[in-house]
Amino acid sequence: MEDSVEARPFRAVIVGGGLLGLMAAHIFAKTEMDYVILEQHDDLMPEIGSLLNLNPPTFRVLDQLDALDAVKPVLNGFDRNVLMSADDGEVWKDERLAHLMEANHGHGIRIVHRPEYVKALYSNLSDTVRASIHVKKRVVRIDVSDDGVAVHCDDGTVELGDIVIGADGVHSRTRQAMQSLASGVPSDTDQPSPFTTNFRLLFGNLPALADLPRNTNFECAAEGVSTQILTGEKRAWFAVYEKIEAPTSKRLRWTEDDKAKMLRKWGHLHMATGYTLKDAYEKRIGDVGLINLEEGLLDKWYWRRIVLVGDAVRKLEPHAGLGYNAGVSDLVELVNGLRRLIKTKGRREPPTTDDLEALFKEYQAKRMEETPTIVRSSEKRARMCTWMSPWDRFTAAVLMRYLPLGKYGVYCIMAPIFSRAPVLEWLDEKNLPARAVPYVHHPRTETKEKIEYSNSTKEALPVLPIVTGTVALAALATVGFRLFRR
Repeated sequence: MEDSVEARPFRAVIVGGGLLGLMAAHIFAKTEMDYVILEQHDDLMPEIGSLLNLNPPTFRVLDQLDALDAVKPVLNGFDRNVLMSADDGEVWKDERLAHLMEANHGHGIRIVHRPEYVKALYSNLSDTVRASIHVKKRVVRIDVSDDGVAVHCDDGTVELGDIVIGADGVHSRTRQAMQSLASGVPSDTDQPSPFTTNFRLLFGNLPALADLPRNTNFECAAEGVSTQILTGEKRAWFAVYEKIEAPTSKRLRWTEDDKAKMLRKWGHLHMATGYTLKDAYEKRIGDVGLINLEEGLLDKWYWRRIVLVGDAVRKLEPHAGLGYNAGVSDLVELVNGLRRLIKTKGRREPPTTDDLEALFKEYQAKRMEETPTIVRSSEKRARMCTWMSPWDRFTAAVLMRYLPLGKYGVYCIMAPIFSRAPVLEWLDEKNLPARAVPYVHHPRTETKEKIEYSNSTKEALPVLPIVTGTVALAALATVGFRLFRR
C-alpha cells in the first residue's frame, strides 16, 4: 500500500516576483517541479517606469518559453549610438553597431519599457501559473532542515519546500537569511551589504522627441558625471549618473530636495543633440527617480538548501546593460541542473542536502566562467563615462573617437559572452535566425533511453585577456540604464 503512494513533486520556494521572478514562473511552469513565488510588494509593477535592454541569449530563452510573440509588440529597436561631451555637446563618435550584433547572433539587442515588459510576461502566463505568484509576502525568516525549508512571511503564512531560490534583488532578504544561518545566527539577523555604492542615478521618462532620431542612444561623458537620453519608437528615457562623495556599503536614502539639488547642479549638461538636462526635465512624463547604483560580486551563492540568482549575487552598474540578462542565464543554468538531478534521483528518492549543495556549487562555478568579465566590463564602462581617472577620460575622448573599439567589442567581447550563454536543455528552440557566430549550447534531444547533446561542433570565439577585453567593452556602444525599485 505504501509503495502505491505517489511521492510529492520537488518544490522550490522562489523569493522575489520582479523580472527574474516572472522568468522563474515561466521556466518552472515548463518543468515537473512544484513552485511558489513570494513578492513583498502589493503588485508586480514598478513605481517609476524605466528602461531595460534584452540581449540575444535572453531572446533564445523567451523563444523556448513560448513568450517571444508576447514581448515582441513592446520592443524597441536599437540602431545607433552617439558618444558626446556632456560639457559642450561636441559629438565624439556616431556609429551603428546593432546590425553587426544581429548578424553575429541572429537576435539583436532590443530596448523595452520595463512596465510594458512586466505586463507582457505576466499576461503570457496561464491562470494556474499566475496563482502561484503571491504578493504582499515579505519574508522574515527561513528555516532549513535536513529534508526541506520553511519560509516565514510577515503575515504569518509559511511556505514549505525543498529549496529556496533568492531572486529578490540587490537588497535580498534571502541572501541575508542565508548568510546569517551560515554564520550560526538566526536567519532574521541583519547582515551588511556585500555591495558598494559609487554612483547614484537620476532617471525619468520622456515622450517621443520628434527632433531626435528614434532608436538612438545618446551618451555624454564628463568629470564625475555622465548623462544619457535613449529614444524608442513611442517614448524616450533620460538618466544622469553621478559619482557620490565617498564609496559606501550603506543603503542611502534620497529625498525630493536631493533631486532638486542634482537638477540645479547639472542642469546645464548636454544629454543629446540640442538637449540639456534642464531641457529634458521640462519635458518629463511622471515622477523622477533617484537611486543608488550598487556594484559588487558575492563570494558564495548558496548554503545548504538556499541558492541565489541575479542581483542577489552580482550587482552591475547599468551603463553596459548586462545585469538582467546575466540573471536570466543564472536561472537557466540552475534549473537545468535541478532537472538533471531530479531525473537521476527519481521521484521516490528526493535529493539530499549534500546533493543540492554539490549542484549549487557546480552552478556557481559554471556561471563564474563569464561573471568576472561581465562585472569588470560594467565597472570599466561606468568609469569611462564619468572620467574617474585620466585614463578613463583619455579612453572616452580620444580612443573611442579615433579607434574602431566599438566593432572590436562586438566581435571580441560580446560574441564570446553571448555564444556561451546557456539555454533550457529540454525545450525546443523554434525561431533561431541565421547567425555568423555559432552558439555553444543548444537544447538537448531527450528520449527514454538516453539524453543526447545537440551542441554546436564549432568553438566560439576565445575570451580575451581581461585588461584588453574590458577596455574594449568600455568603448562598446551597448545601451544603458536598467532601473528598478526592488
